[in-house]
Amino acid sequence: MLPTAGALGCLAGITASIGGVVEGWRLIDKAYPLPDMNEELIYSEKSKLPLKIWIFVAGMSVSIYLAIWAPLGVAPAAIMTLLFFVGFVSVLKKMQTRVAISKDYLYANNAKIEVKFIKKVTPLDKAAYRQLNGVSADPAAFLATNFWSNTGVKIELNDKNDPTPYWLISTKRPNEIAEKLN
Repeated sequence: MLPTAGALGCLAGITASIGGVVEGWRLIDKAYPLPDMNEELIYSEKSKLPLKIWIFVAGMSVSIYLAIWAPLGVAPAAIMTLLFFVGFVSVLKKMQTRVAISKDYLYANNAKIEVKFIKKVTPLDKAAYRQLNGVSADPAAFLATNFWSNTGVKIELNDKNDPTPYWLISTKRPNEIAEKLN
């Protein structure tokens, strides 16, 4: 089965100003196929932005403010800094990895696969994750990773119709995902 994009379970709800749908207790980004709201999740995770990225964004904001404030003044500097900050944080939020497991499906960012097509799940420590996300990567593999994660899972597939050999998903809890899917 090929990874599918779409927005399952997002037909009902209120469209939020940031392009998502408010459904029950969670805000759902339309770009991500999530389980039907009646389907119970066995596991759910959304990666969090680390402190070092927030410090970088703050430093960039101060730098932009000072670069614009010197020649143009306070108002243009404040407006441009706010626009930069909102834009940069929006991009970073889109880069976060989302993983959900239901009884029948595994969801990772904009893809889903039936659990029956998963052959083996291997939790990866820092060294193994870096190796598989770098020099040992298979170009045909599906990646749901971000640059700030150090651990993940390798999910080998057993689907004759899908040329994807494995999925590599970054996660803070690789052992828990492996336990739920094996």
